[in-house]
Amino acid sequence: MKHITKIIIIVAALVSSAAASPRVISLDYCSDQYVLKLADKEQIIAVSRGADKDYSYMRDEAKNHKRIRPSPEEVLILEPDLVIRQWGGGVGATETLSQFGAKVVSLGYPEDFGGVKANIRMVASALDQVDRGEQLIDEMQSRLDAVKSNTTDQKRALYVTPGGVTAGAHTMIDAILTAAGLINIAAADGEIYWPPLPAESLLLNPPAVIVTGFFLSRDQDINYWSAARHPAIEQQFEKTPTIHLPPDVISCAAWFAVDAVEQIAQQREAK
Repeated sequence: MKHITKIIIIVAALVSSAAASPRVISLDYCSDQYVLKLADKEQIIAVSRGADKDYSYMRDEAKNHKRIRPSPEEVLILEPDLVIRQWGGGVGATETLSQFGAKVVSLGYPEDFGGVKANIRMVASALDQVDRGEQLIDEMQSRLDAVKSNTTDQKRALYVTPGGVTAGAHTMIDAILTAAGLINIAAADGEIYWPPLPAESLLLNPPAVIVTGFFLSRDQDINYWSAARHPAIEQQFEKTPTIHLPPDVISCAAWFAVDAVEQIAQQREAK
């Protein structure tokens, strides 16, 4: 009888512990990634409507969860303990949801892997999943270190998007290129954030590698007036080794950016 009583007490304690874990909703597809990776399935009440799209890295996991719009009405009726967002819900979302008792955690916008680690720790702590967060950070760092140890010469690279912009310093793309052992031409030239493609200067100082984001092909989703259609850019595509990154590894600044680093590092050596 005493043995049975002990089992009942242990089970009750486990149930109580599980119930104490915060129940969470994420409001946009970037916050979805962190929640789907770090939370227990039972903790997740709902994710955003973008969570299962092709540009969502955790899209397969998202299919198992309710998807909602980031409106206060849809969020509050589900009575979450915790809401995690980056931009979802708009400017006033944090204040509005907090007034009704939900704890709101707002993700930063990482410009490097240090910022990604900070976001992981923030979400993991809020979810009571600190150990899981640290494990994810360790795995990411181990993969980054492995790429760094195998990197040989640095090649000059240009990042190209269908919209005709590139990535300068203070962007996750710059951090990805650097981690893969490339020199980001735009950042090296003093550009920051998302400047237009330097089409004319490419003729004088062409890249050794082109890295693209959000291209399915060079002809698809490119505006007629985009700098990506400039003859200088077209010439570079024809004669320069090009690495196409899938959108799900670069659409959000998160731990899976290391997938992009590994892909670039592998393909740059093969070209």
